[in-house]
Amino acid sequence: MSKKTLIPVMLLSAAGLMQLHAQDFNKFAFNIGGGINTPLNPTANYVGLGGNFAAGAGYNITKKNTIFAEFQWNGLPPNTILHLPNAPFGSVNLYSITTNYKHSVNFGHSPFGGYVVGGGGWYYRFASIDKTYTVIPGTPCLPIYFWWGFGCETDFTVTQTIASKGNSAGGINAGVGMTIRLSDKGWKFYVESRYNYAWHNRIPTTFIPVTFGFRFN
Repeated sequence: MSKKTLIPVMLLSAAGLMQLHAQDFNKFAFNIGGGINTPLNPTANYVGLGGNFAAGAGYNITKKNTIFAEFQWNGLPPNTILHLPNAPFGSVNLYSITTNYKHSVNFGHSPFGGYVVGGGGWYYRFASIDKTYTVIPGTPCLPIYFWWGFGCETDFTVTQTIASKGNSAGGINAGVGMTIRLSDKGWKFYVESRYNYAWHNRIPTTFIPVTFGFRFN
């Protein structure tokens, strides 16, 4: 093969590889954001508004259908208005790893779009008490003690001292989002609201985080 023939072949091959790489890259999906976490009953009986953070990555099956894994942190600070006197006081953090499906909807040539999303996975609720807290002997069992990780026997709270307690459970989520296209490269600003329910022991965890962030897909 002569040099005159070899150079165009090499250029065409390189262009083909670049195009293939671009197509593969567009299959990649990514999101990161944060916002406000709103607890729902029964969780709202013990905690108030908190913050949230979410980051995920996945694969675009088609332009409208995406499968992705997501890590999420949600803060669940004590509800000072409903907090009982002499009850434990500290903080609760919720960590989750979920697998989700997203179906997107585009509005013609408009930069605005929308999507529905849902999935499920592992939810870990970690309660940490600011100071070493000892339950007074003979204290009646109340749901708030279960929330903080204390046990119960014969209708009275177990006398013990705890500093932290973790509780794992499966959970599900579903919600909707709105996007604004920022460029032709796939970057979008998004706002999302997603209902979450986790089957934690005795008291389930229910909340709706409202997340603002950026998506690439």
